[in-house]
Amino acid sequence: MQFLEQFRLAVFTHQDENNMKLASRLAALLAVTFALSSCATTSQPERPDYTGPDNVQTATGDQLVGKWAVTDLNPYPGSPAQTTLIEYRPDGTVTGAVSPEGEGLEALGNLEFELEGNWVLQADTVTHQNITMNSTREDALGSLVSKLVNSQQGISGQANIFELSDNRIVMVGNDGTAMEYIRQ
Repeated sequence: MQFLEQFRLAVFTHQDENNMKLASRLAALLAVTFALSSCATTSQPERPDYTGPDNVQTATGDQLVGKWAVTDLNPYPGSPAQTTLIEYRPDGTVTGAVSPEGEGLEALGNLEFELEGNWVLQADTVTHQNITMNSTREDALGSLVSKLVNSQQGISGQANIFELSDNRIVMVGNDGTAMEYIRQ
């Protein structure tokens, strides 16, 4: 989405090359966070294709309900895989927590985010709707990131379930992002 590029430019426009690299990593972090919405597009290099089999034609909500550690299976080249903790609730809500990871992100300090929204399952497709994300930090950077992300009203997207077992799910978003869910 364009807001990732807007964030990078807004925060780091007049900074040095190291901060530009840091901004790119944070943009990748935000892209992973929005894998739930499967609508993230950035100016990053091309994402590698996910080549795993699509073995699922139908699923039930009960199979998704629970807490999951979610990791990108096909991150952009040079970007570390990011882990997000999410919970699918029986009432159709989804919540999560994201902490920046990777080289150079320590400069951001304790920048963590909480996300929430809704989910619906139809056959083997999970639709995430009304996703919002807020920084747990009450400072200018946390506030700026939250405002930029949430300026995109009604963030939503879909992901197809490729693999499904009691403790592991692989979903692939419409943008090709493959995410592995491990039950916690």
